[in-house]
Amino acid sequence: PPLFPHHSPLFPIISPSFPAPCSVLVACGPFTPSDSAAFEPLRDLLDVVARDRPDLCILFGPFLDAKHEQVEGCQLLSPFPDVLRLCLRTIIEGTRRWG
Repeated sequence: PPLFPHHSPLFPIISPSFPAPCSVLVACGPFTPSDSAAFEPLRDLLDVVARDRPDLCILFGPFLDAKHEQVEGCQLLSPFPDVLRLCLRTIIEGTRRWG
């Protein structure tokens, strides 16, 4: 059986005028190094996105791994929702320069 039996084309759903062919960048997390909860790898990825300017960028988590030593050791300097807000702010600010 097909993996996605109810699959329909993605791009016509987004916009009938979406460019074809298009470039898609897909990346999987975590987007932090193993020894820090900082998002330097995410910032590096956003630099690639800004340079290559894909038509669509899909980011899969985890953005911060639940098995990260600072998460498991309760050593985060901020509550987890604040860490997630920082991650989202990093993405927003990193893509804002596309203007």
